[in-house]
Amino acid sequence: MRRRTTRRGFLAGVGAVCAGSVSAGTVAGSEGPTSAAPAPGSTSAAAVTQDADDVADTVRDLVETSLEEHDVPGATVAVVADGSVTLAEGFGVADRETETAVEAGTPFRVGSVSKAVTWTALMRRIQRGDLEPGTDVAGLLDVPVPDSKGTVTPANLATHRAGLENGNSQLWVQNAGDLESLPSHLRRATISQVRPPGEVGSYSNYGAALGGQVLAAAREESFDTAIENELLGPLGMESSSFSQPLPESLADAHAAGHATGTTYRNGNFPYMGLRPAGAMSTTAPDMARFLQATLNDGVVDGERVLASETVDALHRQWATHHEALAGMAFGLVENYHGETRVLRHNGATPSFVSDVVLVPEAGLGLFVAYNASDAASAMNDVVSGFLDEYVGTGSGSASASDSGTGSASGTDSDSNSTTAPLTPDGQPSRTDALEGTYRSVRLSKTGHDRITTTLQAPTIRVSVGDDGVLRTTRGSTTQRWVEVEPLVFEHVTENRRLAFQTAGEGTDGNVEYLFLGGSVSAYAPVGAVDNLSLHAMLAGITILGMLSMVLGSPAAGFVRWYRGGDDATFLPERSRLRTEPAAQARWVAGGAILAFAAFVVLVLVHLAVAPLAVLSTPPLTFRALFALPILGVLGTLAAVAYAGHALYAGSWSRPGRVHYAVVTASLVGFAWLLWYWNLVLPP
Repeated sequence: MRRRTTRRGFLAGVGAVCAGSVSAGTVAGSEGPTSAAPAPGSTSAAAVTQDADDVADTVRDLVETSLEEHDVPGATVAVVADGSVTLAEGFGVADRETETAVEAGTPFRVGSVSKAVTWTALMRRIQRGDLEPGTDVAGLLDVPVPDSKGTVTPANLATHRAGLENGNSQLWVQNAGDLESLPSHLRRATISQVRPPGEVGSYSNYGAALGGQVLAAAREESFDTAIENELLGPLGMESSSFSQPLPESLADAHAAGHATGTTYRNGNFPYMGLRPAGAMSTTAPDMARFLQATLNDGVVDGERVLASETVDALHRQWATHHEALAGMAFGLVENYHGETRVLRHNGATPSFVSDVVLVPEAGLGLFVAYNASDAASAMNDVVSGFLDEYVGTGSGSASASDSGTGSASGTDSDSNSTTAPLTPDGQPSRTDALEGTYRSVRLSKTGHDRITTTLQAPTIRVSVGDDGVLRTTRGSTTQRWVEVEPLVFEHVTENRRLAFQTAGEGTDGNVEYLFLGGSVSAYAPVGAVDNLSLHAMLAGITILGMLSMVLGSPAAGFVRWYRGGDDATFLPERSRLRTEPAAQARWVAGGAILAFAAFVVLVLVHLAVAPLAVLSTPPLTFRALFALPILGVLGTLAAVAYAGHALYAGSWSRPGRVHYAVVTASLVGFAWLLWYWNLVLPP
């Protein structure tokens, strides 16, 4: 028997970052926010004024416990309650080696939390009337904008619905000497538009960088100057900066970033070419002012910095995939903790993690950052504890990231359930069509980093049991869902929902997307040709086939030499290479195999030595490596020709013809794998 749900519970059915089914016309070309899935009414468990000292003490305890339990060096935290700053403090050590304490004014790198600041500045400009959220950004910028599938607008960019692939191109810059202006990095970036704008969400650092350049163009300044003059300066965020390298005063005071095997000190971090997406360093007091402005109707210390209309526009829902699911505000992701609307954005760099959480209807805000790459669990403990304490027991509130940690992971328990578990009335309406494997669309399609982004993309397996319960499995964790309307499912024990979208109108077409909580990005069915298991099997078979030539031919030569006496040679004589196609064929295939093998080994060496540079700004030595797969492909084509000749030539033995056909097929298969992963031509 199904549990009856209110409309509010229906809208609140996402545990973390929402992602749902696209509705026609959402965001693309829009002049303002959509009206889909309005926020809940004013009655809420969060609408209770909290004692400032109590909030501060609770958060202190949460942070100190998280540092101890997760062995994290340090953290910086800001809390705003009822429009006032209740906490802006540092915890732990800024550098494990020197044991320097984290002070309130110690700067931390905040990664993608920078986007929340970038989008706030852009909305401030929009509300001033300098540009429209539905304007074609290509007409505003002097850098190329990927728009082969449709016009891109500021609203598309802020809601991650510009149709852009998720590539690393120009994201990271290894050396300060290689840093150029934001427009230069945008021009060099090789990011493509792979789906129509507004169709579905796909998290994009490049899109955020384009949004930052729109701000710069509107102010006719560089981005660093524009963000300072538009927002950081007016807010009094004097210890915050997107500049790279950082100003000396901030670099000297900056917390060290702790990563596995590496510690970054004095502001010497991996730099970002796409700086609006994640290059900001800031302090707890500065982020407290940012939280104040966005939670106190734009007023900070009695002075209005943001217009009320700007705050309203920032917090309003601008896009959603499905009316049953939460969506996106302007650059912040919606999340429902219980029935209370939460806006959120987290961030991560190679050595810092951070999160910013806003509960607009309660005037509550939290910023937390840690100076270690492995502190995500510590951060989530603090955020979840904070929300549970002051917003009410939620639905397993997960990280507001694109990692899919909301609906696809965690435990399937009744800890957050206040009513009996849902039970299905029968089988879902499209059982056979729904089952399969789905992969996040947040990946590169055209770049040489396609393989790394695909391996990192969350994957969900969907199945339907005989009891009619839909199961989603990620890794070793399975969640259970019950259909509450066609293609919309609710978690059996929690207020979370997922939805499917089919091609065309109605629900009878092929399933195109899965939308579930915990991910900004949609999930698409994995076709047979995209199945990683198939690729792994093909790679194994082709490598074995090529090894049979690498090891078999020398072994055969050795046998011939051993049996032939003193006049026999281990390698074919030059005269044979000139006159015998079989000998030529073996050398051609062997050369192609050697080229492919050398390429793979040298790519792995480059990745081990400088992974960020290889993926983002490939050095000349890496690009030069692509001469090897090109030679390998040419050798493969020649091997195909020799294999064709072997079918009709009487000089080949039957076993020789069969073996060479196997080797040639292996070369063709391996060449196809390199082509599929964009590893034949240089980036």
